[in-house]
Amino acid sequence: MKASVKLREDGAAPLLRAKLPVALFSVPAVASLTAGDPANLRLSLATAAPALPSLRLSYAPNRATSPLSLAVVLGSGPGGSPSSSGAAASAITMAVEVNTAGAVSFSLALKPSLGDFAVRKRFDSAAAGGGGGSGSSASAASEVTMRSAIPVRGGAAAVSVRWGVRIPAEVTAGGEEGAAALALRRLPFLVLGKVTVERRPPPPPASTAEETTTTTVEKTRRENERLTRELDELRAAATEKTERKMTSAAAGRRSSGWRSPEMAGDRKTVDLGR
Repeated sequence: MKASVKLREDGAAPLLRAKLPVALFSVPAVASLTAGDPANLRLSLATAAPALPSLRLSYAPNRATSPLSLAVVLGSGPGGSPSSSGAAASAITMAVEVNTAGAVSFSLALKPSLGDFAVRKRFDSAAAGGGGGSGSSASAASEVTMRSAIPVRGGAAAVSVRWGVRIPAEVTAGGEEGAAALALRRLPFLVLGKVTVERRPPPPPASTAEETTTTTVEKTRRENERLTRELDELRAAATEKTERKMTSAAAGRRSSGWRSPEMAGDRKTVDLGR
């Protein structure tokens, strides 16, 4: 389970999100709840296959005209997955969403990262009613972020804090009055952007790991003893079979009256002496 609080500007209420991994017809999925202002209340169910784009079905009860929407989310991960590996977000994410009123909206998020540092830039388009005509595009402010993770309760959970140096859109656009006349409010500033709490599976106890290693060593020792015993039995059987063949051949020669040349020479010598 994962929960986060995103702080927003302009007096807007913090955006609360909670995510829970679920299974949807044997397909991994994520159920999420978003809350903040009344207009932000939304329930979503999105597929999370590791090598496929994500399909997201959302329900916003406070949007009377279009409470339901369906989105296709593409990313730079394998097969168009919005996750690069596991739960890591891809550097580029694009979403196309259509609601029950027939309005279509597009969004593009750029999130290249290097370790705990990342640059975030998001572009959103206004919904086009019924698909006829394009919506006006608007870009959000750029942001350079740094993530700090703090383990809690012995590693059972982790608190991640995202700090950001936000660059207002007026600075990136250059402004009408030029760079020399920039006001203080247009300068980059440090913000606390997001706090995330994520539950992690507990590591196996040390005693369990030691017992597993001991059991593995014991199994290997018993297997070596069994193989050695079987090899000794095969050698004994081969030796016994060879001895039986030699004994049977010697008995056959004696019954047929065959004598070796040495024995025949000794008999002749005895006869001549007489």
